[in-house]
Amino acid sequence: MADALRLFGLRAIVTNAVGGIGEAMGGWRAIVGDPDRPPSRMGVSIGDSLAATYGCMGALAALHALERTGKGQVVDSALYEAVLLFRLGALADRIEAAVDEANGCEEKIRGYIETFGAFLAEYRCFAAILAHEFADDGDHMSDRAAAELSRTLGIVTDILNRGIEEEIFSMENPMVVQMMIVSTLIMHQTTRTIRKRVASHVQGRYVVSPEPGLEDLARILANKIIKAIKKESL
Repeated sequence: MADALRLFGLRAIVTNAVGGIGEAMGGWRAIVGDPDRPPSRMGVSIGDSLAATYGCMGALAALHALERTGKGQVVDSALYEAVLLFRLGALADRIEAAVDEANGCEEKIRGYIETFGAFLAEYRCFAAILAHEFADDGDHMSDRAAAELSRTLGIVTDILNRGIEEEIFSMENPMVVQMMIVSTLIMHQTTRTIRKRVASHVQGRYVVSPEPGLEDLARILANKIIKAIKKESL
């Protein structure tokens, strides 16, 4: 049995970074410390502890498999993945709870979008983490993290399928709807400065209402998404 504990795991491109980078990239340090101060380190090396815990669990599972099959295993535990899974799991859990409480397909998709927005507003660094992963095409994202992220796509798919069956929504590609939602919310959180810079160079008539906060934007987005996917009445 081979057990590897690294910052980004065995499939990493970067291999010489320290654990604090993984904690920061995974969003853990952004939730520690005082609100008016920069992110800080926890009293313990939480990333090391999480990665070691997952590595230990993997090693025990590998030993059990060895006894049953006689075959060895490679246990790959990444510090970044261990930290990231906490946020991805919390996001999916919160969305599932909100969708379960909502009645009807329209309210469920609204609950999905508004809960996603509220989560990104609460954990402001998480939008940047997702944007980084998407820009890198998931180079540092493990299969386990991708599977956790897929839970949100599964929720959207279930809502759309139910709406189609009830003849409320038209036939739509769930991935396209997911990209419309996630990219809009992430871009709002990660492009504040560049939006102002770009807008300042617009020539001629450029009139907009006051820019909404993220949670207000989520409500606006929900209305537009519902209008876009709702089946037209004959």
